[in-house]
Amino acid sequence: MSAIASPPASPTTTVYLVAIDESPSAVMVLDMACGLGTTLGGAAELHIVHVVAAATSGLDGNPALAQELQTNGKLVLDRSAEHASSRFKGKITGHLAVGVAWREITQLASYLSADLVLVGTSGRTGIARVLLGSVAEQVVRHAGCPVVVLRPKDHHVHAEIGIEPPCNDCLAVQASSGRTKLWCERHSTHHPAGHLHYETPPTFAIGSMNFRP
Repeated sequence: MSAIASPPASPTTTVYLVAIDESPSAVMVLDMACGLGTTLGGAAELHIVHVVAAATSGLDGNPALAQELQTNGKLVLDRSAEHASSRFKGKITGHLAVGVAWREITQLASYLSADLVLVGTSGRTGIARVLLGSVAEQVVRHAGCPVVVLRPKDHHVHAEIGIEPPCNDCLAVQASSGRTKLWCERHSTHHPAGHLHYETPPTFAIGSMNFRP
């Protein structure tokens, strides 16, 4: 019975793979990757991938369209690399791929032995979620490393499934108190989602544990 070879030791360089498209959320994803690479320290590489969908690649019988799509893809990568270079001082490499987006992203992550993949999603619901969120969902499902999925901040998008948006009065209290207080007067005594609240370090002995039924 032959022995199974052990995988090579992980390199000391942290490899971040960022999948971008031409949506506004692409900048948010790129900024997150740059921030992680900078604040976590150590040697890091930033790889940026843009995928041209196979169905619209124009590679079959339309070389002019194929060239146009390739040129546009390179421009997307160049703009992204230029944006990243002001925020990330490590090695930055762009990758242009043609095919099914989630598969190309996942395959490149494997080729690069990426430590973290970052992808964006619109956070929409219904058909838009199916079309725009499926790439992130498939990458999460199939990637061989941790995946961070980013979406624009909007706590009002899921009211139809019973997720309540934040209370405006609570938000005002959080802002005015520098977030030392979390709840408005009404919700400090009764919150619709009663829960235990702990503070660490405690602000005052046993009283740092509050229960709002």
